[in-house]
Amino acid sequence: MTLEDGRQIQDSRSLESNVGDTVQCNQCQNYTLVLDVLSSEYVCSTCGCVSSEKIYNNELTNFEKGEYKDKSRIGMPESLTVSHKGLSTLIGLNDTDGRGKMLDPIQKETIQRLRTWNNRSQLNDSISRNLDKALKYLNNFGDKLYLSPPVMENAAYIYRKAAMRKLAKGRSTVSLVAASIYAACREISIPKTISDIAYVCNIPSKEIMSHYKLILKELSLKIPVIQGIDYVTLISNRLKLAEKTKREALRIFSLVQHSRISIGKNPRAFAGAIIYIASQDCNEFLRQVEVCQVADISTVSLRKRCKEIKTILDNQQ
Repeated sequence: MTLEDGRQIQDSRSLESNVGDTVQCNQCQNYTLVLDVLSSEYVCSTCGCVSSEKIYNNELTNFEKGEYKDKSRIGMPESLTVSHKGLSTLIGLNDTDGRGKMLDPIQKETIQRLRTWNNRSQLNDSISRNLDKALKYLNNFGDKLYLSPPVMENAAYIYRKAAMRKLAKGRSTVSLVAASIYAACREISIPKTISDIAYVCNIPSKEIMSHYKLILKELSLKIPVIQGIDYVTLISNRLKLAEKTKREALRIFSLVQHSRISIGKNPRAFAGAIIYIASQDCNEFLRQVEVCQVADISTVSLRKRCKEIKTILDNQQ
């Protein structure tokens, strides 16, 4: 038996004594209930009956495995996507005390003054005000782009670093937020294009790219290169291709990947060319213009990449 198991047994025994003295078993009517820490269930030590009802106690709360000793879990978790990180102090608007009774006029005036100074202290400088405005934009754009919480946390972290470097001073807040989202997607290898973010943020792509380059230069971010296979899956899903065509595109990509012809070239162009060739092999009608619109490339780039890929496939056959 390990030391941790011994501590669990000791804590469970202390819990057993508290519960057994106050709660009665439904079957044998004895005060002999025992708390099973691992399953979070109450068992009668006399008849062995497992209680199906939830038992609430002032000192005992339902915790997950390994967290039953931590009784300080209160409120929302800490998050970088909120300006105060989820650790703010809120003073309610109801002029009542803890028992629900109305406050005296003097106490009302004091609470109102405290409420005013609480709001002022949270946004007391330009950086805090800018963060409060920018993070609202970030959460709104993240919901429209269907981004996961880790991506949102990373984007908020990047914007906070840019705000501390005073990069937001004299620049567009929306453009800097969009650039932070794009940088976060690139860091976690989420295949989101500049056009996708520009469409949601309603700003030109050039502004996002200029702010993105500024973030890379000032924050010294190391952005990995997005692999073409991510774009193959993304473009195939947006074009609503058949499963047979998707598998053929992935097979062609695995064959072309070893040729190293994609180094230094646009991965979206290669992905679009592979999907176009796979659609021809699987007899699925697909126009070049449709692929170019979804992949955000030109028809000239698509034709060039198709010639290179067909040459590689012919040599391998």
